[in-house]
Amino acid sequence: MNGLSRTLTAYTIAGTVFAIAALGAAQAQERKLDVRVGWNPFAGSTPITAIMIDRKLFEEEARAFGYDLEVEWLQFVGGAPPANAALVADRLDIDVDFGSAAIVTRIKQDIPVLVFGIHASHLSNAVVVRPGSEIDDFAKLAGKTVGLPIATSAHYTLASILKYQTGKSISDLGINLVNMSPADAIGMPAGIDAGGVWVPFRFMDETLGTAALLGDSSGFAGAGHHSPGARFPGIEEAWGYPEGYLVDRLYLSARRAFADQHPDLLTAFLRARVRAQEMATQDVDAALEVANEWWKLDAGVAARARDTYPENTNIRNAPFVLEYDALAVVKTSEFFASIGAIDTPVTWDEVLAIMTPTADMQRAAWENGGSVPSVAEMEGHFHGSNPTWPTLVIAGGAPIWTIDETPDWGRRQYKAGPFLVD
Repeated sequence: MNGLSRTLTAYTIAGTVFAIAALGAAQAQERKLDVRVGWNPFAGSTPITAIMIDRKLFEEEARAFGYDLEVEWLQFVGGAPPANAALVADRLDIDVDFGSAAIVTRIKQDIPVLVFGIHASHLSNAVVVRPGSEIDDFAKLAGKTVGLPIATSAHYTLASILKYQTGKSISDLGINLVNMSPADAIGMPAGIDAGGVWVPFRFMDETLGTAALLGDSSGFAGAGHHSPGARFPGIEEAWGYPEGYLVDRLYLSARRAFADQHPDLLTAFLRARVRAQEMATQDVDAALEVANEWWKLDAGVAARARDTYPENTNIRNAPFVLEYDALAVVKTSEFFASIGAIDTPVTWDEVLAIMTPTADMQRAAWENGGSVPSVAEMEGHFHGSNPTWPTLVIAGGAPIWTIDETPDWGRRQYKAGPFLVD
């Protein structure tokens, strides 16, 4: 039995004891229920999700609330639209792997969801150029052609870095965008001068030999930049600092009717999510093997993809909605409004309307886990390092259940720009 197997067994036994004790105390009668959970096996959160699935942790935690679940894990690898359609049609109850852009869309299109937690942080996208390219600074992208998936987080990253580093927009610089998948862009095909990519493709540059990192949304210059390895000057002025030029997340969402009918199951899911992270970080290499059964990546690429998401190495250990998690949605909407993808940015009231109804459920999961990390620790951000990121700071803030006692919760973290000015 390997290290991870022993750890998983220990946690399973402990979890079972808790579930049985809680069930007995509540004298609950098990209620049978089918639940559909959406996930993306190629997401950076897979080391945690795969353990949740393999060990049936959601089902186990649900027993403490009197539920006998049959959970179907549905794969959504084509982006948010298929998942949104499933939510509207009552064919999906929970999903775990969509970022702030998807949440903006759900608000604008009145998709009936509530956000009840955070699955993964630090979605660090990147801009790459050819090795040895004369483009060794972002200003030198002026008049060039960039291949990236338009109106996505990769587009958002390019636009943000340019605004902060040059003070100009993509159009101001005369940059021509070509709609292209990150899988294609990392290969730097003929006709483009740079590419916008995300994890894991950004880490395939050395393996493929086709691309070199110019810079990323965390504010670090790569081998293609004239100052490789350094963090860009002035990043302290970015709204997403200390995390980077921007903040993005993978959100835990639930269909609103499901959340209204079964609020305890959101607490159970969060408790299962916490336990899965504990298991995954007990033996990160063994957990990576489990994830790479889905990813099927080069071992080095897989390890760097794992390290980029701080939950996988226990740097962020709070899957609850914090201030910067809400702020990320507001700021992402400002970018999409700037390119005409939506008419106006989302308002704070719209964001809080899909987050505050789950505050008590999140607090229950936090208290059940011993009230760790503390509120002060969450407010102080998350600091750590791993082999890929010698220094990693993840923006946090007060948890959503403190909103009534925290004046201007979320709003107090707001900084203007780069796409809208106060």
